Amino acid sequence: MVALLIFIWVNSVDIRSNKFKFLNLALIASLVGDVLIVFKNNPIFFLVAMLFFMIAKIFYIFRFSGERDFKITHLYPVLAFCFFYIVAIFNIVFKNLGEYLIPVLIYLLFVSIEFLFAFLRRVEVDFKSFIIVVIGVLFSISYNTIALLSKFYEDDFLYNRITVVSCYAVSQYLIVYGLVTEKIKPAENLD
Repeated sequence: MVALLIFIWVNSVDIRSNKFKFLNLALIASLVGDVLIVFKNNPIFFLVAMLFFMIAKIFYIFRFSGERDFKITHLYPVLAFCFFYIVAIFNIVFKNLGEYLIPVLIYLLFVSIEFLFAFLRRVEVDFKSFIIVVIGVLFSISYNTIALLSKFYEDDFLYNRITVVSCYAVSQYLIVYGLVTEKIKPAENLD
């Protein structure tokens, strides 16, 4: 995370922009969540880590948000994916959530919103940046899913620290790289 923060500072053009600030805040919140998740067996630390990861997602959502309009019909496949993702994961872990029911539901909602906003960038940025960020967010969905299923469904469910950490690292790198190298489309080139 520290290396990504340095990468942002070295490679960003406008360090005074809100987009730059949101990206930094997302990484800092992720870093705090990383430190706290080490103590995931402690319910308080686990909830606070989830909170920081959710805050990171909120800052990413702010960073992904654009100013151009989009066609709602283009969102139907993404909305369907998000809906089925939440329903599927929630149905698998529901009986084991206990007091984590509401936090996990909210977290899944933010995972889906992050994907939706990453997809919405399509109308504003170049294809390379768009696809790199979307792939990064898909890696994010992967590690979030593995972590949730291993915590609330089955301890051994594809869970391997290497798997989660690898997906997490690839996700963060792709999102940051895609955002730092993005090129805004001229208004006349919109889909």
